Amino acid sequence: MDPLIVLTRPDRKNGPLALRLNDAGLNTLVLPALVVRPLACSLPEFPFPDDYDLIIFVSGNAARFYLDLFAQLGCGRRWPGHTLLATVGQTSAQPLYDAGFIAHTHILHPPSSSQAQDSEALWSLLRPLVPELKRVLVIRGETGREWLGQQLERAGATVRRHAMYRREPARWTIEQNQRIKVEFESRRLLVCLLTSVESVDAVYDNTNAMGVRLLSEQTRFVVIHERVAHRLQSLAQALSGKVCQPTVKICPPSDEAIFRAIVSTISL
Repeated sequence: MDPLIVLTRPDRKNGPLALRLNDAGLNTLVLPALVVRPLACSLPEFPFPDDYDLIIFVSGNAARFYLDLFAQLGCGRRWPGHTLLATVGQTSAQPLYDAGFIAHTHILHPPSSSQAQDSEALWSLLRPLVPELKRVLVIRGETGREWLGQQLERAGATVRRHAMYRREPARWTIEQNQRIKVEFESRRLLVCLLTSVESVDAVYDNTNAMGVRLLSEQTRFVVIHERVAHRLQSLAQALSGKVCQPTVKICPPSDEAIFRAIVSTISL
């Protein structure tokens, strides 16, 4: 039986990858693990770019929601020349490139060819600029890592964190639950894409609620960071009471890298 590729990113992020996998003859199931919702922000609360030397967007959603609100509040298409922007990778930076009014030379991130696209990799780029970065804004979700902001604070910058969205576990529909249950009972190989620690927990909770064992020989995983792999491994260990190693492949977060990782994982 052909393998099934389960894509768990939020809805709008699965389309192109699902289409490419389908064109390659692979069956896909779009099953978002999380729902991402923008948070309300009034004009007096909005952190305008003019007030900062650097704005860090922790994800593509952070960049997208910020720019959407920037436009809704009537800020026009003007970006201050002194304000740099940074993300942990090319994928997260794409909404900034697509905006059309931000100089590409102002956008900083690790190269798309780099295996490391995370806060540590971004910090290596920012460290030489630290003397010029006195006021830093971090656009994020309601929760997230503090590591990068702490590095900047220790280097003397004043860092403000602003929550632009929240992530909630998705509640799968009756039809989605039935589909995934049928697939598990069929014993076909499942390759599951997981892109955050929160998505690991959400998928596990949803499958566990229907009596499905997510962590099994039937399921292999593609993840975009070591932290996600570690969460899978620690969950497997906690469930089994011993060290258990699920089959996990780590890759960069671009669709191209994920596609290659999924294809290689099938043949393991």
